[in-house]
Amino acid sequence: MDVHVGIFMKKSPRSFQTFHCKPWLLFLVATPFISSAVLADTEFENVFLHKDKAGATPEVFLYRNNVMPGLKKVDIYLNDKLVDQFSIHFIEDKKSRIVTPCLSYELLNTVGIKTSLYQGWKDTEKTSDIGAENTAKAGTAQKCEDVEAHIPSAKVVYDDTLQILSITVPQEAIDSQRFTMISPKEWDNGTPSLRTSYSGYFYRSKLKGMETGDDREEDSSSQSSYVSLNSIASVGPWRFYSIDSFSKDPEQGWESNHDRLYLARDIALLRSKMSVGDLYTYTPSNIMGTVPLRGVTLGTSDRMMLDNQFSYAPVIRGIARTNARLVVRQKNNIVYSTTLTPGPFKIDDLYSAQVGADLNVTVEEADGSKQVFSVPYTSLPNLIRPGAMRYNLAAGQYRADGQPGEKPMVGSGSIEYGFESFTLNNTVLASDKYQSIAVGAAWNVGTIGAFSFDFAQARYQDTWDTNKTVNGSAIRMLYAKQFDSTDTGLQILGYQYRSKDFLDFSEFVDHSNYQDIDGYEYGEEQWDRRRRSRIEMSVNQGLQGNSSLYFSLSQDRFYQNSDKSTSMSGGFGTQIGHANVSVTYTYTKDTDYDDNQISLSISMPLNWGEQQSNYSSLSYGLSRNKDNDYSQSLNYSASALDNRLNYSANVQQDAQKKFSEAASIGYNANAASLTGSASHSDYNDQVSAGISGGVVLYKGGVILSQSLGDTIGIVETPGASGIGVSSNSSVHTDRWGRAIVTYLSPYRYNTINLDTTQTEGVELKESTRKVVPTEGAAVLLRFATRVGRRAMAVVQSTKNIPLGAVAHVKGEKEEAGIVGNNGLTYLSGLEATQDQQINVTWGDSAAQQCSFILPAQTEAQRKQNNWYQKVTVNCR
Repeated sequence: MDVHVGIFMKKSPRSFQTFHCKPWLLFLVATPFISSAVLADTEFENVFLHKDKAGATPEVFLYRNNVMPGLKKVDIYLNDKLVDQFSIHFIEDKKSRIVTPCLSYELLNTVGIKTSLYQGWKDTEKTSDIGAENTAKAGTAQKCEDVEAHIPSAKVVYDDTLQILSITVPQEAIDSQRFTMISPKEWDNGTPSLRTSYSGYFYRSKLKGMETGDDREEDSSSQSSYVSLNSIASVGPWRFYSIDSFSKDPEQGWESNHDRLYLARDIALLRSKMSVGDLYTYTPSNIMGTVPLRGVTLGTSDRMMLDNQFSYAPVIRGIARTNARLVVRQKNNIVYSTTLTPGPFKIDDLYSAQVGADLNVTVEEADGSKQVFSVPYTSLPNLIRPGAMRYNLAAGQYRADGQPGEKPMVGSGSIEYGFESFTLNNTVLASDKYQSIAVGAAWNVGTIGAFSFDFAQARYQDTWDTNKTVNGSAIRMLYAKQFDSTDTGLQILGYQYRSKDFLDFSEFVDHSNYQDIDGYEYGEEQWDRRRRSRIEMSVNQGLQGNSSLYFSLSQDRFYQNSDKSTSMSGGFGTQIGHANVSVTYTYTKDTDYDDNQISLSISMPLNWGEQQSNYSSLSYGLSRNKDNDYSQSLNYSASALDNRLNYSANVQQDAQKKFSEAASIGYNANAASLTGSASHSDYNDQVSAGISGGVVLYKGGVILSQSLGDTIGIVETPGASGIGVSSNSSVHTDRWGRAIVTYLSPYRYNTINLDTTQTEGVELKESTRKVVPTEGAAVLLRFATRVGRRAMAVVQSTKNIPLGAVAHVKGEKEEAGIVGNNGLTYLSGLEATQDQQINVTWGDSAAQQCSFILPAQTEAQRKQNNWYQKVTVNCR
């Protein structure tokens, strides 16, 4: 047998010879060179290796791991979680001929590795020979760290095909605070727009005159109207907000209430929001209250952060022996799960909605063994995540719209910082004649529960009396605890005390600006009713099945008199079959008011009809007041048209055995929501009507919609009307192919789905879009559509059309279909009323092209709205 041998000639690109030899001769000739070949540099004859479309070169095979050195843009994953895209230098080790990524100490910190936990960094320096061009890009020489040598169980793997650099480290080595928000690179500021969300109603009531003996009082009637307007103008990252309301009554006419008017934008670098205009200040503790301000604020934006960044949750620590799976449960529900590498782990990014229930942790090792332990979990509103910080700065003029008197300048600042089991906060506020400071702390004390304590001290000039300096103080204490063994939740037990001279800033300004009105000093009644102390408590008790008990109590005491205001409520709820049954008790006592009431409520879903998207229910209520008077009601409510239409009817009987009837209806249209109601009784008649919706103005025109949130999406499907927006069953694209997604979550991934199942003759190239809008953005979502009839053409031709050939309508760039097996070609977006030429191409030459005529639909087909036809055509 002869062997054909090709030899690559060293340093000679075109020197290639072929000769014939016997196998035994080949072995003898090759043997002396085997050992030396290991030491010699390898070179390839390029003529036998073709570059691929991406420009791959044969030089890549010179390196043992088939990776070329140089600067590469790669996606870095840390423990299977995408961090971001980085430009990384890949450096060749001259001895081993292995190319590895240069990971600097700074880069490791940036991607979220806690390098401070490990010693000996910057000891391993690799010199790179990457050429002048790449060296210039790098700027300065970098020290490359050996991650696998410094961090136990760490691994660095690079996939050159996908350009993914995967770094795996023990869970404890991950800085979860690095993953505080979705990367600003993914944020969408939206398209410039002006939009208004409005709501309004008209209400008319007629009070019938009562008969007293032979006399009858005259009837009296009243009517009122109300309109609210929330407007936003957005350009790039800037937002202009206006929030106002208007009310009308027969005596005063129209009156306006100005709430806020301000300019705002986010500052991603600071994870903050800056606002200028008519605003309110923020303080961690409600002891200081809020201050209406005309000025500027800068503070942490909670909405930018991921859900697990501020709401407090305990840190879970442990050690995984193998590649393990960690599962965290609350009340047998899985609330968190992740995979672990061998070594210590620290979970400090847990997010749970069941605040108060202890965490049951299971670590499932690769060998089947399990570690099981429990972590106590109790939280309070002012407990924040370990390592999290929240701040707020404000300065400007006190805003007292419509009130006379001074409007002093004021400045304030607050900061909160979370440690592993406690949170500290501090607030300061200063004006010319008023200064205050507040400090607070909150602790999670494990099995005992959670405590918080706030203290505030105020000093001000007594301008309305002796002009002396007055000091006052206030304290607030809170406690919360979930008792898992009895399923009892002591949600909050609070006590707040204010000394007689303590005033927050708004109280100080309002009282300083009092004036004589109708013979009494404005504000003195409120001054006499200043709260001295408050105690509040809320308890929830779970029972077997779906039953539960609750109890709440709050009591206020006041200065200047011995009055106290008490409010108490309790209840029991359960489910019997499909019926929900509840019994409630309420007690209210104030200076001139005293009442208690016990009520029974039974609600039953009827579930009539096949469409489960609609509902219908029947409910009955019975109540008794302190005078032992009984009243009862029967109510029926239902919906139709995929919940777009809802209506109800109600009959009541009062303590005097008098009946009243009421009915209401509401309809959610594409452009607005409409409501109406009417009632009748022996005492009065009532009628009302309301409307709410939104108006959006942008470069594509004006769109009417339902009520808008502050962050919205504008869907465009050119030429395709009636397409459903799955986030809201009552919203469809209008005649111009536009619709509004009325609510999006800012700084979060939002998925918008379109539904064409109810729309004939519409094809979408994509029906789903994912977007991360900034706060207040109007994100433009344009979907490519093809509108027209559909056809299945059996394409026959003597040119042997290959599978995958592309069909186009003559004169159009967008493809109409692709040729499948046996010439079957599905075509869409075609004109129904005329013949159309379809061009089929599978190359550039005339021999690789053909065309055919698709006949128009018949008049009968068009009348039947038949959007589909099947034809056999000859492509020439």
